[in-house]
Amino acid sequence: MSKLGKLDLFSSTLTKPAPNGLRRASAGDADVEKVMVMLSARQIHALDKICLEIRQTTGIKFKRSMLIRSIIDGFLDAAPSYDTAQSAADVRRIISQTVYPR
Repeated sequence: MSKLGKLDLFSSTLTKPAPNGLRRASAGDADVEKVMVMLSARQIHALDKICLEIRQTTGIKFKRSMLIRSIIDGFLDAAPSYDTAQSAADVRRIISQTVYPR
């Protein structure tokens, strides 16, 4: 809690219970919490290109947010170890090696 009695945006979420203010997403999705993320134009273009490809090949309208959640879920299933990470570059390398093993 901050001095003003509001939740501190930068405090750890690991020990906090799940918030009660979760909103329901579209049918079939689990409870979700709204998160704002800034992405580059290159990243947005790449996500939109993938969504378009999914729509063209399957006929399913796939939203950007659905794609991001799918990517995160797939990555979390891989459960990489970050114990050797010393920097953001190390984390990116670990992620790359998890997604593209050599």
